[in-house]
Amino acid sequence: MLKYERIAQDITSAIANDEYNVGDKLPSVEQLKARYEVSKSTIIKALAILQRDGMIFQTRGSGIYVRNKNKSGYINLLKTKGFSDNLQGHQITSKVLTFETIKPNDEVRAHLRLTEQDEEVYYVERIRYLDHNPLCIETSYFNKTLVTHLDHDSAEHSIFDYLQAQLKINIGFSDIYFYIDFLTEREAPQLDLNPNDPCMRHDLTFYTNKGLPFDYSKIVYHYKYANFFIPIES
Repeated sequence: MLKYERIAQDITSAIANDEYNVGDKLPSVEQLKARYEVSKSTIIKALAILQRDGMIFQTRGSGIYVRNKNKSGYINLLKTKGFSDNLQGHQITSKVLTFETIKPNDEVRAHLRLTEQDEEVYYVERIRYLDHNPLCIETSYFNKTLVTHLDHDSAEHSIFDYLQAQLKINIGFSDIYFYIDFLTEREAPQLDLNPNDPCMRHDLTFYTNKGLPFDYSKIVYHYKYANFFIPIES
């Protein structure tokens, strides 16, 4: 974890532990710089994470303030580090349906910027559960050049936690495209629903902090258990 990520995590914990309440003014950038003994740019990066996560808002000429707490169980579409990071306080579990190494099709190759015809990817299909309820079916393709090792056991838990802790991959940002659709006959029973029930689909490409794509995923969500929000600054 990088310095600015640790600082953002520390301030997040302080807000969660009611050291700061809604509407409270946080220390200034200069005060935070002195407290953590880091550069101004590091503090600005930490505040950018907190702002993206909907924890704070900044008013020019006034300061940094704590926002209303996010509703529990809602997925922040601006966060890039997986469900475990997004849904803290809830139990996230996985059932691995498929785990194998494959040669990807042209669509996957394009999203992962693969140039060699014989390059392989890790292919993982999982059902993700939120507090024991089926949240989504997640189909992911991992670039083996960047994700140098992945196994079935890792896929049963948080893959992103594994990538950051074990492979030291710094996750940067993601491109997300979402649309409304209907469940197929194959998908419906996996989510305990019926064919042609409504669903939301996400096509996502995740990048490292250097802009390299390491994961292309397709997610289909259960319409009852998947809730989303986007923190927006005016």
